[in-house]
Amino acid sequence: MIPIAEPYLNGNEKKYVLQCLETNWISSQGDFILRLEEGLAAYHGVKYGVVTSSCTTAIHLALKAFNIGPGDEVICPDLTFIAPANMVVLSGAALVLIDVDPQTLSIDVNKLADKITCKTKAIIVVHQFGHAAPMDEILAIARGHDIKIIEDNAESIGGRYKGRLLGTFGNISCFSFFANKIITSGEGGALLTNDEELADRCRELRDHGMSKIKKYHHINLGYNYRMTNIQAAIGLAQLEQLDTILTTRMEQMCLYYKLLNDIPGISLRRFADWCEPVHWLMTMTIDDYYNRDEFLQFMRCEGVDCRQMINPVHRALHFIDKYDESDYPNSTRISAQSLHLPCSTSLQKNQVEFIVEKVKKYFCC
Repeated sequence: MIPIAEPYLNGNEKKYVLQCLETNWISSQGDFILRLEEGLAAYHGVKYGVVTSSCTTAIHLALKAFNIGPGDEVICPDLTFIAPANMVVLSGAALVLIDVDPQTLSIDVNKLADKITCKTKAIIVVHQFGHAAPMDEILAIARGHDIKIIEDNAESIGGRYKGRLLGTFGNISCFSFFANKIITSGEGGALLTNDEELADRCRELRDHGMSKIKKYHHINLGYNYRMTNIQAAIGLAQLEQLDTILTTRMEQMCLYYKLLNDIPGISLRRFADWCEPVHWLMTMTIDDYYNRDEFLQFMRCEGVDCRQMINPVHRALHFIDKYDESDYPNSTRISAQSLHLPCSTSLQKNQVEFIVEKVKKYFCC
């Protein structure tokens, strides 16, 4: 079975982990944590980096650092992994969902202004599957209403909008290093900001609300959202290879696009000319005539593990009674008819060719 994704551990990962074991720095303190934070910030040209236990917890820290809670509203795209939506609700704020643009799969900016009220405190912008969101329009709307921007860049590290790296537009940006992401630390995440006060607040909240000045003096209701030194060691080794990984993955995407071109019954994402995408998952949408889940089962029987598109947030059981499905036609259809093909960095040309042949077998037989 060709898996949907595997980590690419071809650098200093083992060497750095052994250094953690040899020095006994295996928990949430150690040199690799600082080095990863500084490395992520330097790569993006941002002043401060804070590593966390996941992108989910990074988003939660961002919301709490802005003092967002009951009585506030936060805007989020309807088609996204559910983490940011859940964190909005867990912060105590009201979740406002917006349908997505069918090309970018990010928030439909044409619907954004109408959803803003005097209670809107933040917009979570998700750069979906390697494609940038239209940041000029989003930032213009946000600045006009004094609204904070949280970038969820879990899937698009290294991508650019009009030449500028994603993760450098928001007041805070968040990243994921889960095992299937472009770079990984196993589990783990990070947030970046140019605001020293925000960075300090996130560090305090990450570590039980403990003061950075006085040990064991707790100044806020905080959490244990820390990354371990071992995870940071893996993450740093991955960061060292990021440019090579991005190049390899882009070559893979170009091969997929070449081989999948003009197959009847399917369509591939097209990228806006202002976007320099990165390749995370190979996304494919099938015509309404076909049953997506039947195709997924066919591919598994042929030895290829594909992944269904994420479900819209509004269809989660704890949200389904709160939103009207007719407000989200794009996210509903795209979710139902889309899927992802295998995308491991180590995927070989002959494996991509094998996968495409199975796609052709289903749609061209």
